Amino acid sequence: MEMIKKYLKPIFLVGILLLSVGCTNSEDAETNAEENGSEENIRTVLQHKFTGPNEEQEKIIKGYDGDIEKSVKALSDYYMEHFKPYMSERFFEDYVVNTNQAMTFLRMAYPDYQMEVEDIDMEEKENYYTFTMNVSYTDNSSEESKTMNVKGHAQTNEDDQLSSIKFSNFEEIRTSLEGKE
Repeated sequence: MEMIKKYLKPIFLVGILLLSVGCTNSEDAETNAEENGSEENIRTVLQHKFTGPNEEQEKIIKGYDGDIEKSVKALSDYYMEHFKPYMSERFFEDYVVNTNQAMTFLRMAYPDYQMEVEDIDMEEKENYYTFTMNVSYTDNSSEESKTMNVKGHAQTNEDDQLSSIKFSNFEEIRTSLEGKE
């Protein structure tokens, strides 16, 4: 009987330990499910679209002293690193390659403003996400900072990659960055 207690007690303790670890991991999985891959990809793309322009982005916007090959290579590399992993192949081709919309807001801000995303609120609907975010934009000459509200919706595919993004207040954004508000 003593021998059974000697071996049964450690096995019982190991079983409880494994059970508690399994429960903890399932709670973490539930927490991670709240912020799924789709939401993370949308947030990342919005961050890249509305933060900057930094040094690298400024060089791309200005070009490389007429060196078209170098400009195209830098732009392509930038898009491949900052947008391609988060977008479906088709959407990447349409939005980034064919229409060059990925840096639209950074181009509007340059050279007058520096933009930074303050917060992003996202809500999942039936087959898309709506988002609202506050973006601060600071005047490079006066250091005066203002905040604009950006609204829109995005869709993702079954691989959690962006397949569509629309801004419902594009004109307000443009007006703010042109200093006409």
